[in-house]
Order: sequence, then C-alpha cells, then structure tokens
Amino acid sequence: MVVKGNEVAPVVNEGVRGGDGAVFAHLLAGEAAGSKIRAIALNRLTPGGSIGLHKHEGEEDFYFCLSGEGLVTDDTGEHPFTEGTFQITRSGETQALKNTGKTELIFLAGLIQN
Repeated sequence: MVVKGNEVAPVVNEGVRGGDGAVFAHLLAGEAAGSKIRAIALNRLTPGGSIGLHKHEGEEDFYFCLSGEGLVTDDTGEHPFTEGTFQITRSGETQALKNTGKTELIFLAGLIQN
C-alpha cells in the first residue's frame, strides 16, 4: 500500500485528550485484519495547541517530529520536540504534546496494539 499524505483529507480534532486547539490528522493507515497497527497519521498541531496528558494501556504510541517546535512530556519529564525528535510511549506510560512555536507542529504518530 502506498499513500501520499498530502492527498489524504484531514480529520479535524479539537481538544484532543483535554488539550487546546486543533489537530489536523491525515490518516495514512488504519486498522486491518491481522495487523497490530491501529493508526498511523500525519498530524498538524496549531500554534499554542496541545494534546493533553494521557496514559496508554495495551498499546504503544509514537511521535516523530517533521517540523516545528514543541514540548513533549512523558514519564521521564518534559523534552524539546523539534525536527528529527522521536518519542515513544509504552503500555502503562503517559504522554502529552504542546506546540510552542509560531507555526504548525507537524509530526507522524503511530498507535500500535500490544
């Protein structure tokens, strides 16, 4: 399967996990029979926007920053989230994300069932 992210219409999600602003999610891959992948998406988080602190159980989630500036929070603390930064949340751990820049924070996210 080949998908061009810029050709996938975004789903607009407001207040994700109790956060602020909007996340524009371009779903690149969803659930499929026999696969542990629940979702892979190219996401755009508005300036000042955030994804609230949340816990994952029975699944793992990752963020990979493509462009922009932010802060990612996980069980080890708060970390700069800039181009090339990878963050993973294992089952039982927490994460949050905030766009601290003046432009959209663009990142790839994946949700995988354990």
